[in-house]
Amino acid sequence: MSAAQETARDPQLLDRLRHALGPEAQLVSVRQTDAQRLRGVAVCSGRILSFVLEAEQNRLRTQPLFELLQHRRP
Repeated sequence: MSAAQETARDPQLLDRLRHALGPEAQLVSVRQTDAQRLRGVAVCSGRILSFVLEAEQNRLRTQPLFELLQHRRP
């Protein structure tokens, strides 16, 4: 299922991600692994994260996969 289809099916998913990650968060992919979990990938502010939304505990867990760092020169 594409991220757009998943967002249409469960519009609260993107709201939940944006609340946790910031307003610029976007879904890249989403899949339902079982009746109680949605897994996917999201991007925001130079970061790529995996996430798991567990319905039973109403918990969203994220894990960074890649982070773009900006180095400042003195």
